[in-house]
Amino acid sequence: MERRILYAVFVCVMMTFAATVPAVAQTIDAKEYKLDNGMQVLMVERHDAPTVMASIFARVGSANEVPGITGISHLFEHMMFKGTETIGTTDIKRDLEVMAQLDSLRVLMRAEERTMREELRRGKIKDMLDPEAKTPRYREIEVVFDSLILEERKLIIKDQLDELYTKNGGYFLNAFTSQDMTGYFVRLPKNKMELYMWLESDRFSHPVFREFYSERDVVREERRLSLESTPTGLIEEDFSAMFWKSSSYHWEVLGWPSDLNAITREQADSYFGTYYAPNNLTMILVGDLNPDEMIKMVKKYFERIPRGKTSPPDVVTLEEAQYGEKRMIAEAETSPTAEIQYHTVAWKHPDSYSLEVLGGIMGGKTGRLYKKLVEEKGIAKSSGGGGGGPMGGGGGQAVDASQDSRKYAGAFEISAEGISGAKPEQLEAAIYEVIDELQKNPVPEDELQKVKNQLRVQSIRSIDFMSGMGILFFLGDNAAKGDWTEANNGPKKCDLVTAADVQRVANTYFAKNQRNVLLINTKVESAAGGEGGEDPQFTQAVQMVKSMKDPARLEKMIGMFSMQLDNVKDPKDRSQMEKLLKIANDKLKELKAAKDK
Repeated sequence: MERRILYAVFVCVMMTFAATVPAVAQTIDAKEYKLDNGMQVLMVERHDAPTVMASIFARVGSANEVPGITGISHLFEHMMFKGTETIGTTDIKRDLEVMAQLDSLRVLMRAEERTMREELRRGKIKDMLDPEAKTPRYREIEVVFDSLILEERKLIIKDQLDELYTKNGGYFLNAFTSQDMTGYFVRLPKNKMELYMWLESDRFSHPVFREFYSERDVVREERRLSLESTPTGLIEEDFSAMFWKSSSYHWEVLGWPSDLNAITREQADSYFGTYYAPNNLTMILVGDLNPDEMIKMVKKYFERIPRGKTSPPDVVTLEEAQYGEKRMIAEAETSPTAEIQYHTVAWKHPDSYSLEVLGGIMGGKTGRLYKKLVEEKGIAKSSGGGGGGPMGGGGGQAVDASQDSRKYAGAFEISAEGISGAKPEQLEAAIYEVIDELQKNPVPEDELQKVKNQLRVQSIRSIDFMSGMGILFFLGDNAAKGDWTEANNGPKKCDLVTAADVQRVANTYFAKNQRNVLLINTKVESAAGGEGGEDPQFTQAVQMVKSMKDPARLEKMIGMFSMQLDNVKDPKDRSQMEKLLKIANDKLKELKAAKDK
């Protein structure tokens, strides 16, 4: 379960439409093309507005990483906005010279860092980031290094890509990284599509990773604000690492801090050459377009990019079997919480569809968990606080269940957030009562059909979201995993799920020796943890917004907040989101005023 703020705000809006919605009533009529260099292109006509929602999905995420470079996929999301040889610089010649000098100095600094790591292991220092822990030679090099960083900044035209799009009517320029994919998107007028083709082909063929080393610091700060500073962020990270024993889902998308400090530009260049080659990309265009005419423009700009020299390697490390129940007990300044995860199956596995429907039967405000924990026992909240609300991306549900079918493996996730005074063990016991009933008795046909209908309605609304954005991300999710047609075929398989299928998967996968349990006790009783107060995630979100210093980044975040607001139905959650938007807009005015002085 993701319990972070910044990462969730940027990602959950998009991934909600792709990863958490299993069924679609309408067929997405996409036209598929394949360029000579292997790049896949999907187009969907939607003539309701004279705009096009355009995106490029790279079939790479944190699951493609290995120890030593964890977090590099997300770092790339940042680096791809730094410009090219023609965008983002006043002097490309000197720009490249400075970057080469920085790389040379980093080689020397890495040698000193090796010494510092050894001293850390021997107990001579406590923190490699502590200025006092740095070796004398490191400090000497760092002085020269920092002076070059300052020179580099003078050569940079900040956010020029964003500026070019904005001046030409483009908006929602952004990106996201998940475990299985990375996506870049923007909406723009249909008569500006040639500008899009030129800009995107340029940054996917000739990117310049300027500010590489300072951007690692930005990502570390993002990790601190969105994960480490939240009440349960590090607890959730520990729980996820416990659940995923051997697969590369073991680490967070943001990566381990020690790896973020060590990633080199040489490693970044190699990663780009492998995973950002056209044969590993899918372009998706949704909007007011003629596919057969548009493909000519796509070929003109993108077929000039050569196919990658090295094909992306397969992820070969499988999740090894679990041989006994795992439990984690923690304390945090949050409501009492119980989370249970079971190992299940990957995307497109025959059982994934039955598990999707099972998630619908158990989760939501009409699901069995809500009826048992909220209505019958009165021990769980009726709407999300800490992690289930709009900050955490859980759709406002304090009691929920869902199947998470990732590309390489899957998990069934159940969570319950208790009222003040409840014990996590009570929540856990009540969840098992629901599971036991599902394992013993088939779901009545009327309940099964009701859930299928609900899933279908949710999906239609998601696909119709913002004139094509829902379609874009639903297609993108499936294309990045390996087969965009699953967007149309998967729902049909969900509709064929029977009560016997649901009972079978409940018995097959909800085994005690496959169970992973996280119980979070309330560390400090406070109004923030109660039913009526502001939840800790909201407080952390406010702190994050107030600490931001980049107006462009904050403006993008406000856009994403605004998009999410339309989907928040719970009055309390909506009120908090509106407060956060006001705080963010006030902060943006303050930053712009300071910049104009």
